[in-house]
Amino acid sequence: MERKHHTKQEFSAVLQELEDGLSVDNLLEKHSISKATLYRWRKMAQKSGSIQVKRLQQVDEENSRLRNLLADAALEIHVLKEKLDHLL
Repeated sequence: MERKHHTKQEFSAVLQELEDGLSVDNLLEKHSISKATLYRWRKMAQKSGSIQVKRLQQVDEENSRLRNLLADAALEIHVLKEKLDHLL
């Protein structure tokens, strides 16, 4: 049997249909894929999802750190402006 290569769009569509509640048997028949393929795709999607979550957490932490730095810099600028006003 010749091996069919599925596109990322097909991969996403199949997993979306699975999430939407289509039965596994209907999904397998509709897309002509094996049960092992479906579960392998689902496992890959879960792994990549956890990687994306970790990356989003890192970005969120960096964003918080940068906001704090910006707030500190703005406060420092404000204090320096007040000192300058008192000198003049």
